[in-house]
Amino acid sequence: MKTCILSLLVLISVFLTSNIFAQTHADGSIVLRDNWSIQSSANLADDGKVISQPGYTAKDWYPTSVPSTVLAALVANKVYSDPYYGNNYMELPGVRRWDKPEGNPFESSWWYRTEFDIPSGYTGKHMWLKFHSVNYRANLWVNGQKVADSTQMEGAYRLYSFDIAQYTKARQKNCLALEIYPPKTFDLTISWVDWNPTPPDKSMGIWYDVTLSASGPVAIEHPFVKTKLNLPSTAKAKLSVTAEVKNAESTPVKGLLKGTIENITFSKEVNLNANETKEVTFLPEEFPQLVVANPRLWWPHTVGPQNLYDLNLSFEIDGKVSDSRKTRFGIREISSWMNEFDTLRTKVFQVNGRNIVIRGGGYVEDLMLRPSNKHVDADLRYLKFMNMNTLRMEAPRGSD
Repeated sequence: MKTCILSLLVLISVFLTSNIFAQTHADGSIVLRDNWSIQSSANLADDGKVISQPGYTAKDWYPTSVPSTVLAALVANKVYSDPYYGNNYMELPGVRRWDKPEGNPFESSWWYRTEFDIPSGYTGKHMWLKFHSVNYRANLWVNGQKVADSTQMEGAYRLYSFDIAQYTKARQKNCLALEIYPPKTFDLTISWVDWNPTPPDKSMGIWYDVTLSASGPVAIEHPFVKTKLNLPSTAKAKLSVTAEVKNAESTPVKGLLKGTIENITFSKEVNLNANETKEVTFLPEEFPQLVVANPRLWWPHTVGPQNLYDLNLSFEIDGKVSDSRKTRFGIREISSWMNEFDTLRTKVFQVNGRNIVIRGGGYVEDLMLRPSNKHVDADLRYLKFMNMNTLRMEAPRGSD
């Protein structure tokens, strides 16, 4: 039996569209977006050790950029006609029940390959290659060396971060290659139910950005701010700040994790064992400056502005910054409960203590998961003009 995960209810903001697919991230990391190419492993005699060598002749490979699924890249290269036109979708291999598996190019793994330069400022530092959502399993190679296999890179929607400094070469071309395998039955991936026909490649590929960044001995990951109001009043907000700090060295490290939110500052000394990752938390009970008076609240569209704050974190070792992170957040509190009225049970939602009427609809991405600021902007404008404030996101389940 296929498992279905409950859809997410997301209160939308008109600011969600800004820089969704920017070339660099707020933390300064480089987005490896262009100059990729793909090819089916069924058409290759070479293995990852050869394919991931700089200067490898990728003859008859299909050029693409990422994010991109295999099908999206092949449609862009005119291998298949636009599935949105006429009956073209039904002509794709693997769509019809009588298609034989051996004739389906999406049954095999596909290689994604790119070459890149390393900025001079990265020399002598730890170098973090990061993936957000590779569907579904992958072997990762850098410059002819295997960095991770398909047991280490497995699962859609997962975040992966690899220190590839030891595999790279300064002032030379470097190459990374991924052999990506499609999801199998009951893998927790994305499928479309009644929203879209499931694409025959089962959305195999790289869904979101691939980035490269550098740090000193300690890196900062996953900064997050939890906000709590003193409802029914909104005169004060308690902020709880968390982040992971990762020691990439084989020796212990001691340093200072420092944070700022506008004119608020806070810091904590952190001791890390060799190769240790630790979650560090700043609570308002310990740091009273994290209790904000008269906060600028985040409200859903049609109710109020979507005010945002910047959190800046840095980790210092002997006064020298090892890594820094910046993230934006809104101060808000969302709650819900079941209400019984005249035997009718309904769910009541509140944002910042105010009852909110949920007006929205279901939202699904492009069939081939192609990123587009233009399309996202248009979709959100439609919602805004219809006075909607909610999107019910299509959720993953066991694949077909």
